[in-house]
Amino acid sequence: MNDNAPAASGRPTLGDVLAVVGLCVLLGNVVLIGFDVVMRWVFRAPQSWVADLAQLSYPIAIACCFPAALESGHMISIRFLGDKLGPRAAKALDLFGQFSLVPVLGLFAWKMVERTVSDWSAGFKTSTIALPVAPTWAVVSALLILCTLIQLRVTLALLRKP
Repeated sequence: MNDNAPAASGRPTLGDVLAVVGLCVLLGNVVLIGFDVVMRWVFRAPQSWVADLAQLSYPIAIACCFPAALESGHMISIRFLGDKLGPRAAKALDLFGQFSLVPVLGLFAWKMVERTVSDWSAGFKTSTIALPVAPTWAVVSALLILCTLIQLRVTLALLRKP
């Protein structure tokens, strides 16, 4: 099912690139947390702004990993029933599962857009350094919309597969 693998085309997919971005964001958080720990331990000077940055960056880092999982087919699937019913039934069940995921992701994206609009209009900010939170949710919303489109593409590719 992994038709979009880098090995197949020789180039990384969009999901792979986004997963690397998510990893870099997480590594940046690790560095900042390490800095905060050293400042607390050595200088007794906690860096409370680190928590604000983490609050804004973790959702983006997590959402960056979804496209790679969708492209590679590593989302949750239960295959024991398909194995017992034969290859045609297995493909039908897999297609049903893949197709069912499209509206679920679309619903998540829609609700995330609603949250973004709500946060933007309310002007929510982080507690320590008062950074606006809405841009974070706008990025997550865009990534979830992208996930919906990727899942639709994966589903259509599975439908065309013999």
